[in-house]
Amino acid sequence: MNIVKWTSGVAFLCLAAHPAAAADPGFYVTGSLGTTTEEPKSRGINISNGFGVYHATPDRVEVDDGDLAWSVGLGYRVSRYLAAEVEYVDFGTTDISEHYIIGTTGPFPLPTDIDLQFSSNVTGPVLSVLGTWPVSKHFELFVRGGALFASREYSSPGDYASIGGSQKFADTVWIAGAGATWSFAKRWAIRAEYQRTGSLDQTILSGETELERMSLGALLSF
Repeated sequence: MNIVKWTSGVAFLCLAAHPAAAADPGFYVTGSLGTTTEEPKSRGINISNGFGVYHATPDRVEVDDGDLAWSVGLGYRVSRYLAAEVEYVDFGTTDISEHYIIGTTGPFPLPTDIDLQFSSNVTGPVLSVLGTWPVSKHFELFVRGGALFASREYSSPGDYASIGGSQKFADTVWIAGAGATWSFAKRWAIRAEYQRTGSLDQTILSGETELERMSLGALLSF
């Protein structure tokens, strides 16, 4: 209990002695760590039995968003209510498992189960504008709107010759976010944010996908 009281007292004295300057115009750098939730859509698979091509869609899709997401960025605060940022974001790698049941109504005489594994990794720069609302001297809320210049790497181990392989392609989608910033020292602040992107287009190998990211980061003002 004494440690808690001592820590709280030190934090209060630091805030009193060093008023936050996060709302002052000027440059700042940011960095964050977080988690990503990806919402991939399957484009299905084409299977041939020698007599024709059968298009199948998965009866079950499982998504594992276990990888770490991170970002670094540079921003400029125009005023208390407006800022602009350029940021590089790595949304982490998502593992996708698609399970297919090819029934007797298809090109095969007997039911056939197919399990396919894919990985998806989206990275890229983000250009955005932030509208901020100072709630108090040390605390503010903000909303973000901008563009993600995405690069998506999508790959499969290739259990079937016509399905396996990897590809890397680019797409530009909108990105939006909302969060809060707490300035705990003269130049330092902590930021928590939720972000969401638009749909990345499907390709010859992958279906459409959207991303959500929850992050906690730090902000250092110059």
